[in-house]
Amino acid sequence: MSYQIVDCFRNKEIVNQRVSFDLPLDYSQPKGMKIKVVVNITQKAEGVDLAAGTTQLLLPSSPKFIGYLQGGPGFPCQVPTYSGMTKVLLDKGYQIIYLDQRGTGLSTPLEGTTFKDLVTQRFGNFEVQSQLDFIMNFRADSIVEDLETVRKQLIPNDKISLLGQSYGGFCSFTYLSKYPDSLREVLITGGVPPVGFAVDQVYQATYERTTERNIHYYSKYPQDKQKVVDICKYLDANKVKLPNGGDLSVERFQQLGLGFGATGGTDRIHDIVTKFAYDLQLFNHPTYQILHTIETQSGFDTNVIYALFQEAIYCDGNIRSNWGADRTRYTSDNVSKYTLNSEQVYFTGEMVYKSMFDEYAELRQFKELAYALHENSTWSKLYDPEVLRTITWDKVPIVAATYVYDQYVDFELTRKVKQNVIAIGNLKQYITSEYFHNGLRADPDKVLGVLFSLLEGGEVD
Repeated sequence: MSYQIVDCFRNKEIVNQRVSFDLPLDYSQPKGMKIKVVVNITQKAEGVDLAAGTTQLLLPSSPKFIGYLQGGPGFPCQVPTYSGMTKVLLDKGYQIIYLDQRGTGLSTPLEGTTFKDLVTQRFGNFEVQSQLDFIMNFRADSIVEDLETVRKQLIPNDKISLLGQSYGGFCSFTYLSKYPDSLREVLITGGVPPVGFAVDQVYQATYERTTERNIHYYSKYPQDKQKVVDICKYLDANKVKLPNGGDLSVERFQQLGLGFGATGGTDRIHDIVTKFAYDLQLFNHPTYQILHTIETQSGFDTNVIYALFQEAIYCDGNIRSNWGADRTRYTSDNVSKYTLNSEQVYFTGEMVYKSMFDEYAELRQFKELAYALHENSTWSKLYDPEVLRTITWDKVPIVAATYVYDQYVDFELTRKVKQNVIAIGNLKQYITSEYFHNGLRADPDKVLGVLFSLLEGGEVD
């Protein structure tokens, strides 16, 4: 087994051991270029020889691993403490494999300062085609190959459980399609992928959910209607720079609506609107503080895969995304709501637009690649409906928390996927309107508690 211990430490009741594996960049060329993929193995500290953890893997005698697949795409796992979902899973007797998905965190991170060197190392040049060929190895199918390789090295004779949050649920469906025999059970929170649906269908549904969130926002804060219009008119008339050199346009200001999808997001946007409008009233320009706040509301600058692959995650086979969110914005149902006007301006949601690769400081250098990705029509298959239809409850039980008002993963599309591609009796759901997309973070005891009740008893307590 080839691995390197990156870090090992105790945090009160738990031990975290961060382990790096040298894995193929391209699994079709296993002897080619290698990248670092890092997992954090988290377990209870009792009985663990911490001193040995700097040189060898700390594996329990009877491991019961659950792999956590992070939402995104393009986000690493946070280093866990004995709280939240980590505590729930450990108290259920699991050891957790927190995977920094390739290109994130400690797993050969992709950003402006690393991408050119990595592409040049692989291809000897930095042509757009080389960039495209390189980044195609960072999709869900490669992420699944990474975790399956880690499973084989850690527990070659045992199965692994999965917990997939959001995009992690998409990856879980890819895992189910490729390696169902490696899985004990699968838990998904806000992340059943829209298998069989085109990019435009996904974004039409997403705009409908985002419209609902805007209606809620303006009904809760009617005083913000004119404030948002005034702010957008100011941004349209003035060139406003953000602290890191990005541009704050009307379109970028509207992207604050990404926050609608999480608990408290409506209130946070109201706070930003109030401060910005007050700055304009007091100084005739926004202050550094509000500009910094706006700049840090999204992860696009620090997590470039999130921007580059936002629509690629819906490309299952040979189709083109062709800037689906951008095009759908200008349909007859959406154009009057989501463009500048003097009556009312809606915020957008989890969507990527062409303008972002001009306006976000770190994304500018990826503009040519972004256009190449949206024009690309040669994609790997991520899901196998024929395999998925054979996975019965007694083979690999699948449970999911499905949020009625999920802004990012549409409830109706999830219902249709269950109907179309899941074996009858599998994918048992906890359907709730109590939480938004971040239900796992907001209330892990309740959400995971219900999912485990489904696994153990087949019904919600």
